[in-house]
Amino acid sequence: MLTNRKLRQCVIAMASLWWASASFAADVAAPVAAKAPPPDPSVWTYTVTPYAWLPSINGSTTVKGRTADIDATFTDLLHRKIPKELFGLMGSFEARKGPFAVMTDLVYMKVGVSDSGARARSVHPQVGGTLAAATSLQFEMFIAEAALAYELLHSRGATAGVQTSVDLYGGGRFWWQNAEASLALSAGMSIGDLTVSGGRAFAGSGDVAWVDPLVGLRLRHHFSPGTELVLRGDVGGFAAGSKFSWQAMGHLNWEFKRTQSAIWSALVGYRALYVDFEKGGGNTLYEYNMLTHGPVMGVTARF
Repeated sequence: MLTNRKLRQCVIAMASLWWASASFAADVAAPVAAKAPPPDPSVWTYTVTPYAWLPSINGSTTVKGRTADIDATFTDLLHRKIPKELFGLMGSFEARKGPFAVMTDLVYMKVGVSDSGARARSVHPQVGGTLAAATSLQFEMFIAEAALAYELLHSRGATAGVQTSVDLYGGGRFWWQNAEASLALSAGMSIGDLTVSGGRAFAGSGDVAWVDPLVGLRLRHHFSPGTELVLRGDVGGFAAGSKFSWQAMGHLNWEFKRTQSAIWSALVGYRALYVDFEKGGGNTLYEYNMLTHGPVMGVTARF
């Protein structure tokens, strides 16, 4: 039978054991919580995205006064006889700190449009001769885009990881192009300003470059911490470079891997870019009134 003294000693021992256990648990739990600190808006984050754009092109172009309508799908471009006439390198980069961001995008493409995708439509009134035959065209172009963005709106959903942001951005888009049209010779064609080889005449644009100012909006919505929808659109040109241009793009990011240094996501979406540009006149006229659009696929690394 326990005496009062032994009972007190037992209670004191149990209390001491409980206090030691609680202290030990607190010491162990503290470092676990420290592994997941809240995001620091004062730290720069960087996003790099190499991607592929599978374009179709629709519109018209004029090289040395000769105009052709173009309606070519990516399959048409892929079936060109010369593989080197379909080549592209694309990538984007973004640096963000709090509500501010710097956005850049680079595109280099070399595409050829065959007779099935290009049709001679007319000759400029100041250019002599007629064009009744089909034509082929080859474009080489470089597009560099840079913009500053500011987050206008940021809201968090009731579920963890759900959030929506809206960015306003503005900047410029630099274009460089070199186009060559291959025209079938006909009796009524004036070829004084063209290069003749065999049964075809070649018209080259030379190097053409301009810069378009642009302004746009971007929506970023996280369905969960690892799934993000991005929608963006902008307009530009305003007769400062081209007459007018616009862009629309939407894509989904799915996170598939996390490392100590980066978060990796797969990207899939669709991009459309339109521009209406004109330079020169008569047999020096160059026009590019074209919509380039198609699926985009890539990989995103966020540091």
